[in-house]
Amino acid sequence: MRNFISTLALATVLAAAGAANAAPVTAEAGAGAKIIAPLEITNTASLYFGTVAPSLTEGDSVVVTPAGDKKCGAALTCLTNDHTAAAFDVKGEADAVYTISLPGGIEITNDKGDAMKVYDFTGSKDNGRLVKGEDSFTVGGTLNVGVRQAAGKYTGRFVVAVEYQ
Repeated sequence: MRNFISTLALATVLAAAGAANAAPVTAEAGAGAKIIAPLEITNTASLYFGTVAPSLTEGDSVVVTPAGDKKCGAALTCLTNDHTAAAFDVKGEADAVYTISLPGGIEITNDKGDAMKVYDFTGSKDNGRLVKGEDSFTVGGTLNVGVRQAAGKYTGRFVVAVEYQ
């Protein structure tokens, strides 16, 4: 019986030693990435409200829609028909979807520092699809013209952002 217990103990020690010295088991995994075309945006036309005469007694607004239509407030006189919606071209990965972000509002100023607010920016769409890698959209807005607004050529800039969805 003593030989049996000694043999059993030796077998247990050898089994444990063999397990500790066993080679590790391994597996390989793949790694990769897909890089798509970078998203690009180009401004092709500026938002322009045309030539406007202010009122002597009340402020009002001029709206240019994304479709390029203009609505002149009753207190103002819109003298020209050369208004335009801003236009943008977008390029990127074919058939990808992107979103458009517009600013909340900006100021435009003349060379003397007089300012007017442009707000309620609206786009012809909220997002787009890059059919064959290209798309375009337009942006309109509202110009707030003050009472006796100072004369001059007013300019400013605004930022439109696009992002893959």
